[in-house]
Amino acid sequence: MGCPTNAKQSMLVTTLPAALERGATLVHHARVVSLELRGDQVVSCEARGVEKNGAEPMATSIRVHARHFVLAAGGIGSPAVLMQAAAPDPHLLLGRRTFLHPSIVSAATMAEKVSGYYGAPQTIYSDHFQDSVAIGGPVGFKLEAAPTHPIIAGITLPGFGAAHSEWMKTLDHGQVLVALLRDGFDPRSQGGRVLLRRDGTPMLDYAISDYLREGFRRAYLAMAEIQFAAGARSVMPMHEGAKAAASWKEAKAMIEALPMTPMAARIVSAHVMGGCPMGSDARSAVVDENLRHHQLANVSVHDGSVFPTSLGANPQLSIYGFAARAAARLARALGKPVPGVTAA
Repeated sequence: MGCPTNAKQSMLVTTLPAALERGATLVHHARVVSLELRGDQVVSCEARGVEKNGAEPMATSIRVHARHFVLAAGGIGSPAVLMQAAAPDPHLLLGRRTFLHPSIVSAATMAEKVSGYYGAPQTIYSDHFQDSVAIGGPVGFKLEAAPTHPIIAGITLPGFGAAHSEWMKTLDHGQVLVALLRDGFDPRSQGGRVLLRRDGTPMLDYAISDYLREGFRRAYLAMAEIQFAAGARSVMPMHEGAKAAASWKEAKAMIEALPMTPMAARIVSAHVMGGCPMGSDARSAVVDENLRHHQLANVSVHDGSVFPTSLGANPQLSIYGFAARAAARLARALGKPVPGVTAA
């Protein structure tokens, strides 16, 4: 979202300035297109320039040589870079079992003003529908009361033209609940797979199973009931076949009849996990517990792709923790420990 006062303490005001003060070189508007492999080593990587929109390639390129390479391109990008390089993958693990938290949305119009677009984008969440479901049972889900930023609301709310305009006119009374389904904890949870398009760019193929569809319906019902209990005048599941319901009884009957077919339920997600899973056994993992590649001696992966399953929680802090621990250990192994940072 950005912040006009840098209060979010993003990497632009923390990590990057600290790295530059210690002699790092920042290369931006460039995309890694290849790794040069020689035996069990990466000897260099090539990056091509991209235009300011980040999509159009430029003619400029650079080649980087290093003792050790760290990939931190996320659950889609890191597997894709290794796949583009034809990195060793003897057990066919790379880019597989990539998990999201498939998420659905329920919008409500409240009697009082909510003005969910003001202030910091904070939220209240509940793990009740996740903690109360046993592993092996139906899929659990986390509930979050999300902010209603105008652009995000505008691209999520249904309808076109005048119908969409009516929704936006009531945005100050709008309230949103999001259900994040905990995929990846059950044999029925196979997740997705990272693939490469013909031009080498990555894509994620993520099948929505009956196991997840049943969870969508239970989550729609739970969110609608909560919103009416909180005083909603109407509730609208973000589903192509739904209409605004004026009561919990009406919403319940409608949701129970909605088809959970592809492209009907509006599924979103911000959390990408897996694709380079960690573990001590190379037969079931791409990286070890120090996040170093099992087959490539001078490659590490420091991002959310190392999770063997999804978390059932927002993964940001876990990624920070794993990356900080692995980076400190790597620095120590390379003879450059970071003062004041432990690698326990």
